[in-house]
Amino acid sequence: MMAATDTYFYAFDSAGKQIGSHAANGMLPLRPGDYQIKVNNSVHPISVQSKSLAKCSTGAVQVAGKTDEYYYVFDGAGTQLASAHINAATSLFPAIYHIRLNNTETTANVQAGSTAELKPGTINVEAPTDEYYYVFDSAAKQLASSHVAKATGLFAGNYTLKMNNSETKAEIRAGGDSNIPVGTLVAQGSTDEYYYVFNNAGTQLASAHLARPLALFPGTFTVKMNNSAMSSTVAPAATTEVITGAIVLQGNTDEYYYIFDQTGTQLGSAHLGKPLSFVPGEYSAKMNNVRVPVKAEPGRTNEYQMGAVTVKAGGSDYYYVFDSNGTQLASAQFNHPVALPAGTYSVKVGNNARPATVTAGQAAVVNW
Repeated sequence: MMAATDTYFYAFDSAGKQIGSHAANGMLPLRPGDYQIKVNNSVHPISVQSKSLAKCSTGAVQVAGKTDEYYYVFDGAGTQLASAHINAATSLFPAIYHIRLNNTETTANVQAGSTAELKPGTINVEAPTDEYYYVFDSAAKQLASSHVAKATGLFAGNYTLKMNNSETKAEIRAGGDSNIPVGTLVAQGSTDEYYYVFNNAGTQLASAHLARPLALFPGTFTVKMNNSAMSSTVAPAATTEVITGAIVLQGNTDEYYYIFDQTGTQLGSAHLGKPLSFVPGEYSAKMNNVRVPVKAEPGRTNEYQMGAVTVKAGGSDYYYVFDSNGTQLASAQFNHPVALPAGTYSVKVGNNARPATVTAGQAAVVNW
């Protein structure tokens, strides 16, 4: 059996039993009869006559590329026959085969005594982040994935690339190299929180901890931080920064405050003393149903000091706090403080009410 590669061939009898094997370009003694010769699972029938030399020749297929990957050989029925590293030739009996590289496919017409050379192209996404990109075909089927800055071999065709679910199109040509431009987006902030990136259709694409960049294909995106949002454009080979600001209500009680946008939609909440990051803008904070205007400024933490009121009395009854309009704001047991913004309030126990003035950073005590 003649071959151009350092391979082995195998002889099978008519019952499918392996009779022997030998290195290519060598002779294997066989009894007269009909046999099937296999090279890399490709098959060629041969008839051995007494005192004669039966010869058969192979061709080869070679995928000549630039990446450290493997290609795979399939027959017409879709059965995998062999695999080899890129640039290594595979000996096969003459036929038409299907060759796959990273799930992209082309055909090879292998003829005796010659090598069918296939030249894939490469695609690469350069980014300064520790992330992966993904390759899809026109039917949205994922074909391959690779770490950024590592090229992927593909046969010629049109593909879709995804990076943190942002998309771009790429055309791969035989033997060509395609370097796809990408930019980075990062939200900076001082809190232990995550930001989220959405496309123009409102679909969430990715999220990351503050100060951790995300690689994205160029485009316009929406960045959300505790449900506050702003538009941001990502350009090729550039880093776009969104500088958030933090808001914190300070107080000494075991309570939570709430942040709202200008339309009255609640954006976030946190325990007193714990800051929340937002995109720069004007907001309102609510503490026990009292609203105060607050502001998020880029790179700053704005603190708003709460005061407190408590009714000091014996027993375990409850007291109630009202604003100047008579609206109930909060209630608590005797001797348990309630955090409030600075202002004048009314404290009621039973049917009796008394005024209470709350000062920022101080606790007002009403003795009952």
